[in-house]
Amino acid sequence: MKILFVYPDVNIKGAALSFQFGLGHLSAFLKRHGHETFLHYVRSEADVENFGRITRDISPELICFTATSAQYKYVKNILAGSFKPDAFTVCGGSHVTLLPEELENTPGLDAVCRGEGEYPLLELTKALCGDRELTDIPGLWIKKGNEIYRNSSPPFISDIDALPFPDRGLFDYQSVIDSDFGTALFMFSRGCPYNCTFCSNHALRQVQQGRYVRFRSIEKCMEEIGNVLAGYRVRTLYFNDDVFTLKKEHVMNFCREYKKGFSLPFHINTRAEILDGEICKALKEAGCSRVNIGIECGSEDFRREVLGRTMTNAEIIKGFRLVSDAGIKTKSFNIVGFPEETPSVARETVKLNAAIQPDSLVVYIFEPYPGTRLLDVAREKGYLDGNPWEEPFAPRTDTVLEMPEFSRKQIRRVYENFGFNVYRHSSLMKALFYRVYYSRYGDFVLKLLSPFKKILRKWIMGV
Repeated sequence: MKILFVYPDVNIKGAALSFQFGLGHLSAFLKRHGHETFLHYVRSEADVENFGRITRDISPELICFTATSAQYKYVKNILAGSFKPDAFTVCGGSHVTLLPEELENTPGLDAVCRGEGEYPLLELTKALCGDRELTDIPGLWIKKGNEIYRNSSPPFISDIDALPFPDRGLFDYQSVIDSDFGTALFMFSRGCPYNCTFCSNHALRQVQQGRYVRFRSIEKCMEEIGNVLAGYRVRTLYFNDDVFTLKKEHVMNFCREYKKGFSLPFHINTRAEILDGEICKALKEAGCSRVNIGIECGSEDFRREVLGRTMTNAEIIKGFRLVSDAGIKTKSFNIVGFPEETPSVARETVKLNAAIQPDSLVVYIFEPYPGTRLLDVAREKGYLDGNPWEEPFAPRTDTVLEMPEFSRKQIRRVYENFGFNVYRHSSLMKALFYRVYYSRYGDFVLKLLSPFKKILRKWIMGV
């Protein structure tokens, strides 16, 4: 069967192309079972319009969409277009997993997949080939005529070692690498055990039964790295697991095996309170050049009571210091504009970053996700009216909330000046860079400076 994957990635801040791991895994799994896969990567409105031409050229029997909440409007736009494909259409991803009722609201969509998609899609291909009943496939809600068949989801896949490595060939993967300073992306685990109220993980965990957090074996990790390095030109690796150092024994063994076979630098994500000196030393010896740590909010009370994050400021400061003392660069992740946040809480986030002085930082504006506790809070408090995912601005760069104590104008001001205020006393040049980058003209200015982007990155981030 010919299967077309459609990936909307429109109006995203920054110039790097994406590699969508979910589609990579699904493509590899379906290829293993004899199917042929294609990708339509939607980067602009022009790519929305090109859907008809792409579909006519390929003539797929199955079209699979995936979309975050902010990108789902483009799925609707594509399906509402003048060209009507003679193919079965299904959408997956966190948005429809947690809001499967979108099936009723999206003309032209035949099904949604709730949860992990490998086996539901495989069963769907069998049904479309006439080898099984269509309407009772676990994991799929199916629209047939005026009826919707709501099937429960199968358990989480327990042995992810048994799955093939993601199909990087589905994307123009060398271009993805080149667009992000020669960085190849990996994800060796599935799931996160924490219950941050702004994140979808606590909701996704409830959709399927079984163990939510799963790791590939060290042997499989090394094999995947070797395969990618043999096929692509790479300068840096980014292990993009939610919490790379979650299991100490696992990360220690990983570092031990990695330095036996590879010498390229790598980046990871983790949480400050689970780091220790032994882990940081092992990461450094293996070649880790940057550790990304989520601060999110600088107020201990707000972080604990509203965000469900129980680490203290002292633990955050200690975590960053352990990484820096090991000789590894640090990067902080931050969010402003949470429901119930005030300007004084936002200032605490700036203040904590200024005290830590991470080598680089990222700041986002809160974006509500379906099924999450903070979306419920926003609605209960009257901060949100209607559909928050139809807004035209780039995701996580503006707010959909209307809060009397923290206006949209104030949130935007904090966002635009965040990096400047963190670095203004330590590095005025770095502060000015962040002020430009987070302004409304940041992407345009960076395009003008693209011939110097490697020098800028080295100067700003130190990597």
